[in-house]
Amino acid sequence: MRGFSLIEMVAAFLVFAIGIGVLMQVLAGSMRNTRQSSNYTMAALWAQSKLDVVGVGEPMEAGRSSGRFDDTYSWELDIQQVDPTAIEPPPQQTLNAGNQSAAAAQQNPRTSVANAGLGGGMQASPFDLYQVDLTVYWGGGFGKRPRTATFSTLRAQNPDPNNGMPGAAGFNQGGLPNRPGGTR
Repeated sequence: MRGFSLIEMVAAFLVFAIGIGVLMQVLAGSMRNTRQSSNYTMAALWAQSKLDVVGVGEPMEAGRSSGRFDDTYSWELDIQQVDPTAIEPPPQQTLNAGNQSAAAAQQNPRTSVANAGLGGGMQASPFDLYQVDLTVYWGGGFGKRPRTATFSTLRAQNPDPNNGMPGAAGFNQGGLPNRPGGTR
Protein backbone atom coordinates (compact mmCIF):
# COMPACT_ATOMS: atom_id res chain seq x y z
CA MET A 1 0.00 0.00 0.00
CA ARG A 2 2.88 2.26 0.56
CA GLY A 3 3.82 4.13 -2.71
CA PHE A 4 6.91 5.98 -3.82
CA SER A 5 7.92 9.12 -2.01
CA LEU A 6 8.40 12.41 -3.79
CA ILE A 7 12.20 12.24 -3.30
CA GLU A 8 12.34 8.80 -4.92
CA MET A 9 10.34 10.08 -7.90
CA VAL A 10 12.61 13.11 -8.36
CA ALA A 11 15.75 10.92 -8.12
CA ALA A 12 14.35 8.47 -10.70
CA PHE A 13 13.44 11.36 -13.00
CA LEU A 14 16.97 12.86 -12.71
CA VAL A 15 18.61 9.52 -13.54
CA PHE A 16 16.27 9.15 -16.52
CA ALA A 17 16.97 12.75 -17.72
CA ILE A 18 20.76 12.33 -17.43
CA GLY A 19 20.60 9.02 -19.31
CA ILE A 20 18.51 10.54 -22.11
CA GLY A 21 20.88 13.56 -22.28
CA VAL A 22 23.93 11.33 -22.65
CA LEU A 23 22.15 9.21 -25.26
CA MET A 24 21.21 12.32 -27.27
CA GLN A 25 24.81 13.57 -27.21
CA VAL A 26 26.06 10.21 -28.46
CA LEU A 27 23.42 10.23 -31.20
CA ALA A 28 24.30 13.81 -32.24
CA GLY A 29 28.02 12.95 -32.35
CA SER A 30 27.29 9.89 -34.43
CA MET A 31 25.24 11.92 -36.91
CA ARG A 32 27.98 14.57 -37.12
CA ASN A 33 30.62 11.89 -37.80
CA THR A 34 28.41 10.28 -40.45
CA ARG A 35 27.88 13.63 -42.18
CA GLN A 36 31.60 14.38 -42.03
CA SER A 37 32.43 10.95 -43.44
CA SER A 38 29.93 11.50 -46.23
CA ASN A 39 31.55 14.86 -47.07
CA TYR A 40 35.04 13.33 -47.19
CA THR A 41 33.76 10.48 -49.36
CA MET A 42 32.15 12.94 -51.77
CA ALA A 43 35.37 14.98 -51.87
CA ALA A 44 37.35 11.82 -52.68
CA LEU A 45 34.93 10.94 -55.49
CA TRP A 46 35.17 14.44 -56.95
CA ALA A 47 38.98 14.30 -56.67
CA GLN A 48 39.13 10.92 -58.39
CA SER A 49 37.01 12.19 -61.27
CA LYS A 50 39.25 15.27 -61.65
CA LEU A 51 42.55 13.36 -61.35
CA ASP A 52 41.38 10.75 -63.88
CA VAL A 53 41.25 13.35 -66.67
CA VAL A 54 44.46 15.26 -65.88
CA GLY A 55 46.84 14.77 -68.78
CA VAL A 56 44.35 12.78 -70.86
CA GLY A 57 43.80 14.17 -74.35
CA GLU A 58 46.13 17.12 -73.84
CA PRO A 59 49.69 17.36 -72.57
CA MET A 60 50.24 18.26 -68.93
CA GLU A 61 51.79 21.60 -68.19
CA ALA A 62 53.22 22.81 -64.90
CA GLY A 63 51.00 25.39 -63.26
CA ARG A 64 48.05 26.03 -61.00
CA SER A 65 44.34 26.11 -61.76
CA SER A 66 41.11 26.10 -59.81
CA GLY A 67 37.39 25.70 -60.29
CA ARG A 68 34.15 24.37 -58.83
CA PHE A 69 32.60 20.93 -58.99
CA ASP A 70 29.18 22.13 -57.79
CA ASP A 71 27.72 24.65 -55.34
CA THR A 72 29.40 22.95 -52.37
CA TYR A 73 32.76 21.59 -53.58
CA SER A 74 35.58 23.51 -55.25
CA TRP A 75 39.10 22.46 -56.23
CA GLU A 76 42.62 23.75 -56.69
CA LEU A 77 45.05 21.83 -58.90
CA ASP A 78 48.83 22.27 -58.73
CA ILE A 79 51.03 20.51 -61.31
CA GLN A 80 54.82 20.57 -60.99
CA GLN A 81 57.32 18.86 -63.25
CA VAL A 82 59.65 16.54 -61.34
CA ASP A 83 63.13 15.46 -62.42
CA PRO A 84 63.04 11.62 -62.37
CA THR A 85 66.81 11.43 -61.96
CA ALA A 86 66.57 13.37 -58.68
CA ILE A 87 64.22 10.84 -57.13
CA GLU A 88 65.99 8.28 -55.04
CA PRO A 89 64.24 5.06 -54.16
CA PRO A 90 63.76 4.40 -50.45
CA PRO A 91 66.51 2.37 -48.82
CA GLN A 92 65.98 -1.33 -49.36
CA GLN A 93 66.03 -3.59 -46.33
CA THR A 94 67.93 -6.75 -47.12
CA LEU A 95 67.52 -10.07 -45.42
CA ASN A 96 70.91 -11.42 -44.51
CA ALA A 97 71.62 -15.09 -44.00
CA GLY A 98 72.81 -16.15 -40.56
CA ASN A 99 73.60 -13.65 -37.84
CA GLN A 100 75.22 -10.97 -39.98
CA SER A 101 75.06 -7.62 -38.17
CA ALA A 102 73.58 -4.41 -39.58
CA ALA A 103 77.07 -2.83 -39.73
CA ALA A 104 78.32 -5.71 -41.87
CA ALA A 105 75.27 -5.35 -44.11
CA GLN A 106 76.08 -1.66 -44.67
CA GLN A 107 79.67 -2.57 -45.61
CA ASN A 108 78.37 -5.05 -48.20
CA PRO A 109 75.40 -3.27 -49.82
CA ARG A 110 73.33 -5.05 -52.41
CA THR A 111 72.18 -3.39 -55.60
CA SER A 112 68.45 -2.82 -55.53
CA VAL A 113 66.28 -3.92 -58.42
CA ALA A 114 65.39 -0.29 -59.13
CA ASN A 115 69.06 0.53 -59.87
CA ALA A 116 70.07 -2.71 -61.56
CA GLY A 117 71.95 -2.00 -64.77
CA LEU A 118 71.71 1.76 -64.39
CA GLY A 119 75.01 2.42 -62.68
CA GLY A 120 73.32 3.78 -59.55
CA GLY A 121 70.83 6.08 -61.27
CA MET A 122 69.06 6.93 -64.46
CA GLN A 123 71.16 8.75 -67.02
CA ALA A 124 68.43 9.92 -69.38
CA SER A 125 64.77 10.45 -68.76
CA PRO A 126 62.59 8.57 -71.26
CA PHE A 127 59.50 10.34 -69.88
CA ASP A 128 58.38 13.54 -68.23
CA LEU A 129 57.25 13.12 -64.62
CA TYR A 130 54.71 15.43 -62.99
CA GLN A 131 53.54 15.71 -59.39
CA VAL A 132 49.82 16.46 -59.35
CA ASP A 133 48.36 17.88 -56.11
CA LEU A 134 44.60 18.39 -55.92
CA THR A 135 42.96 20.10 -52.96
CA VAL A 136 39.18 19.88 -52.60
CA TYR A 137 37.37 22.51 -50.47
CA TRP A 138 33.84 22.43 -49.04
CA GLY A 139 31.84 24.00 -46.26
CA GLY A 140 33.10 27.12 -44.59
CA GLY A 141 29.81 29.00 -44.36
CA PHE A 142 28.87 31.36 -41.53
CA GLY A 143 32.45 32.29 -40.60
CA LYS A 144 33.72 28.71 -40.38
CA ARG A 145 36.94 27.58 -41.98
CA PRO A 146 36.36 25.46 -45.08
CA ARG A 147 37.22 21.78 -44.81
CA THR A 148 39.88 20.47 -47.15
CA ALA A 149 41.17 17.18 -48.46
CA THR A 150 44.41 16.98 -50.45
CA PHE A 151 45.20 14.23 -52.94
CA SER A 152 48.64 13.77 -54.57
CA THR A 153 49.88 11.53 -57.33
CA LEU A 154 52.71 11.24 -59.84
CA ARG A 155 51.96 11.11 -63.56
CA ALA A 156 54.35 10.09 -66.31
CA GLN A 157 53.99 11.45 -69.82
CA ASN A 158 55.96 10.77 -72.97
CA PRO A 159 58.01 13.83 -73.89
CA ASP A 160 56.96 15.90 -76.88
CA PRO A 161 59.11 14.77 -79.85
CA ASN A 162 58.96 18.32 -81.26
CA ASN A 163 60.99 19.67 -78.34
CA GLY A 164 64.20 18.11 -79.64
CA MET A 165 64.56 15.59 -76.83
CA PRO A 166 67.40 13.21 -77.61
CA GLY A 167 66.10 9.76 -78.36
CA ALA A 168 62.58 11.05 -79.05
CA ALA A 169 62.98 11.31 -82.83
CA GLY A 170 60.99 8.77 -84.77
CA PHE A 171 58.15 8.56 -82.24
CA ASN A 172 54.68 10.10 -82.43
CA GLN A 173 52.89 11.83 -79.54
CA GLY A 174 51.57 8.55 -78.18
CA GLY A 175 55.10 7.22 -77.82
CA LEU A 176 54.60 4.75 -80.68
CA PRO A 177 57.11 4.48 -83.54
CA ASN A 178 56.29 6.53 -86.62
CA ARG A 179 55.37 4.42 -89.60
CA PRO A 180 55.65 5.29 -93.26
CA GLY A 181 52.36 6.64 -94.54
CA GLY A 182 51.26 8.27 -91.28
CA THR A 183 50.98 7.56 -87.59
CA ARG A 184 48.82 5.09 -85.73
